[in-house]
Amino acid sequence: MEHTIAMQIVGGLALLIGIRMNISPVVFNKEIFGDVEGVDSNEMSACRMAIGGGLLALGLINLYCSFKVDDIEATKSILIGTAIGLSAFISTIVGATLRGYTARIPTAPAVILPGMILICLYSALM
Repeated sequence: MEHTIAMQIVGGLALLIGIRMNISPVVFNKEIFGDVEGVDSNEMSACRMAIGGGLLALGLINLYCSFKVDDIEATKSILIGTAIGLSAFISTIVGATLRGYTARIPTAPAVILPGMILICLYSALM
C-alpha cells in the first residue's frame, strides 16, 4: 500500500472518530459504557472530548503530512510513529480493563485501533 494512501486512511478514520467524540460525547460514552451512573456527567464528557481532541490531532497530522511530505523514509517514520501512538492508546484501554475500571474492552476500539495499527505497519514495512 502506498504510504500516502495509508496516512490518508488512518488520518481520515482518526479525524472522523475525533469529530464524533467532540460533537456528541454523551452519546459516545453511552455507546461504550451503556447507561451507567455518571455516563452523562459533564466531567466524563469533557474527558471524552479531550480524548477526541487527541485523535483529531493525530488525524490532522497524518492528513497534512500525506499531502506535504514527499520523502519515502519520512512517510515511513510518520506511519511507524502513528502505529506506536495508537499502540499506546489501545494499551491504556486494555489497561483500564485489566485494572478493573471497566468490565470489558469496548468493541469499537478493540477492532478499529488494531486495524489502524496494521495499516500503518503494513504500509511502512512493505
